Amino acid sequence: MKKEFAQGATEYLLIFATVLIIVGAAVYYVSRPSGFPSISATFDVSDNEIRIKVDVGSIPDGEWAYSVSTAKGSYDWTTGNEVLDSPYVSLGTYLAGTYYVSLKHTNSNHIYFYDRAVAIT
Repeated sequence: MKKEFAQGATEYLLIFATVLIIVGAAVYYVSRPSGFPSISATFDVSDNEIRIKVDVGSIPDGEWAYSVSTAKGSYDWTTGNEVLDSPYVSLGTYLAGTYYVSLKHTNSNHIYFYDRAVAIT
């Protein structure tokens, strides 16, 4: 009888330990910092100049990167060398055509948006 009780107690302890590990992981996941700045950003075109418009928030220089590509799904990331903040940051001027614009936080690799098509006429 003692052996059966010991075996049952061990099983309950293992189940309890498993539940604690799962709950602990869930609490960590929910409460951990996001690891990337919270911003609200879009893009626009003005006189062949592609710009990232920032409505809310900012990202320090060297911590964000953009890609402007002529092929969807193709990325050539360039690190931003100025603070990304309101009202906008210029990504440069481009010839007429369709481009795909992407923006990410370099430290966390968080993608804010990618492959957003923009046509320059």
